[in-house]
Amino acid sequence: MAAGGDRVFTVIDKRLDLSASEVLYRFDRFDPADWQTVRGTPRWQVLPGKIVGGGPDEPTHGQIFFREPVVGDVVMEFDARIVPPSYHDLVWFWNVDLGEKPWGTGYLGCLGGWWSDSPGIEKLPRFTPSAIAPSFSTKPGETYHIVSGSIKGSHFVIANGRLVVYLSDSEYPKDRAGYFGFGIYESMAEYSNLTVYRPRWTSAHCRYEPGTKRAGGK
Repeated sequence: MAAGGDRVFTVIDKRLDLSASEVLYRFDRFDPADWQTVRGTPRWQVLPGKIVGGGPDEPTHGQIFFREPVVGDVVMEFDARIVPPSYHDLVWFWNVDLGEKPWGTGYLGCLGGWWSDSPGIEKLPRFTPSAIAPSFSTKPGETYHIVSGSIKGSHFVIANGRLVVYLSDSEYPKDRAGYFGFGIYESMAEYSNLTVYRPRWTSAHCRYEPGTKRAGGK
């Protein structure tokens, strides 16, 4: 849920304020040389304001990462769309350890990907679903505004101002360095207007509200 011009988001028990968060990287300050292809296809274009990966005949997967890691919690804000005739897969990564092969630890977020085109979060290196939300559907050609990342063991995907995926996992230490980037899987996707933050947040009051009263009015 977002408020205050889509700059404040409630993530279960945390209130993320992007307007107060430290900006670490912004796409309009990037140079194409700042990005590195890590695995799979080399078909990435780093263009003014956006990154385009893959193609309609792309037979495999691929990832592109920013060359400098971020220490600790990180939140990515960007726009993304599946480029027709592709029909699936908007993929992004954060807090990934690229020093291990074939994959280190980290997190993968996705809209319209695997698991019946549902959004979700995978915890690396297992590449198995850790959280899935089948109630949010993704359409090719439509642009989605995404806010996603980690805040003190809370990992999340917000799409168009709506919290669609949440995962609680405090396994990775807060002072750990990790890389952020984007991915495709036998598809074509466009990512634009990226800003990366060190998140500023406060605790949010969260309590259970029963739908019915108990017998006797208690």
